Amino acid sequence: MSDPHGPEVRLELVGQVALLIVERPGACNALARSTMVSLGEVVNELDHRVNAGLVRAVVFMGASGRFVAGGDVIDLLNVKSEVAAQELSRGMQDTLRRLAALSCPVIAAIDAYAIGGGVEVALACDLRVIAADAFLHFKHVDLALTTAWGGQRRLAALVGPQRALRLLWDAAKVYAEDALRLDLVDRIAAPGESAEACARAWATSLAQRPPHVLAAMKRLSRRSESEVDPGAIDRLERSIFSAAWMHSDHDAAVQHLLSERRPRGVVPPRGRFVVFEGLDGAGTTTQMHLLATALRSRGQEVLTTGEPSGGPIGRLLREALGSRIAERTDGRFPAASIALLFAADRHDHLKHEIEPALDAGITVICDRFDYSSLAYQGQENDPDWVSTINRSLLRPDLVLLVQVTAEVAASRRATRNSVPEIYEVDDFQRRVVLAYADIARHREGDPIVTIDGERDRAEVGRSCLEAFDARLVSLKPMG
Repeated sequence: MSDPHGPEVRLELVGQVALLIVERPGACNALARSTMVSLGEVVNELDHRVNAGLVRAVVFMGASGRFVAGGDVIDLLNVKSEVAAQELSRGMQDTLRRLAALSCPVIAAIDAYAIGGGVEVALACDLRVIAADAFLHFKHVDLALTTAWGGQRRLAALVGPQRALRLLWDAAKVYAEDALRLDLVDRIAAPGESAEACARAWATSLAQRPPHVLAAMKRLSRRSESEVDPGAIDRLERSIFSAAWMHSDHDAAVQHLLSERRPRGVVPPRGRFVVFEGLDGAGTTTQMHLLATALRSRGQEVLTTGEPSGGPIGRLLREALGSRIAERTDGRFPAASIALLFAADRHDHLKHEIEPALDAGITVICDRFDYSSLAYQGQENDPDWVSTINRSLLRPDLVLLVQVTAEVAASRRATRNSVPEIYEVDDFQRRVVLAYADIARHREGDPIVTIDGERDRAEVGRSCLEAFDARLVSLKPMG
């Protein structure tokens, strides 16, 4: 039985054994932010199935013959503040805490490698099986980072605080035999056997044991860990991780890593810059992630981002759009100020996020760009002026305009259960529909492809991918 949870995490049931599978082949099974959210949802469902007696053992594994390569460096370029870094840490700490708390055995199947955060995921499991030629790589310090997901606490519990410190400081790469000797893993698969096969056989055997006895034993084994207040240690970990994340050393380490991914002396072809545009509720964010997933499955590196950006000007804009500006009695900036803030945010966004990724040969997909200013801020300002303050920006290689009626967009927004932003007014949105249709007048020559967004989202996704493929061969990057 297969049970998909988004395109990157899935749950398969084989009898009473659950296979929890991370599948991101284009990113070495590294976890993007969306993957982390999906993983949390899968763990919630596992908890329900375990409590209902439907699952008696879990195997945590990666697809394509490898485990998990930590966090997705490309996707995490979007994490731009200490608060966002803390939330990133908190979310995965919570997910792995709930994974560890499942009342049945959880076995990590480590094929090929577990790297950085991938080691932290493995340490949250009860048992670890490793392939004979696989390794664990404590890579955190190479990225000028600490653990973020409870890893150092769990590592110290396994091997002792002093040895844990040495492994982390040395950015140690530990192969199967040494990992078994250090108690980092519990079993090595036979030569030629995958860790997945070995772990599944072990899980099947454990699933035949009395579940209440295994659960009781697990509670007893976790008791000593709870006595050292893991919550306090996790809070400290979040604090020091987020500070390290914002340090310039981390930025430098990430840029070095990206440069090392291509052959020495070879300048990569410049990445493609793709923009999604459309009404609030048109589905641009969903389609951006679907396109990114399709491209990653081909082995392409992709950065997904959006506007307002995650930078300081973008954060101010989000406050303005949500009418949360305390200094304004009506909670609203002047229309011209918002248009200028968007233009300033785009310049900052391009310099610090989009351009570096394109220079590294990475495809950048952006949810909204200056076309949205023409469509939205152009309603309250002279559209020619709005066009002028954005004219010097980099031009995209492809613009996918996801077209829906204002009524369809409004019905979709109604399901969000979120506070409407200042532009989410039906009459205003109807004017925006007309403005998007007139964009070509201001952006003559730009490669704009209109997509019918009122169909099933999978059909819309296929049309977006077809448009990307049709343009990719003939287009030369612009700007």
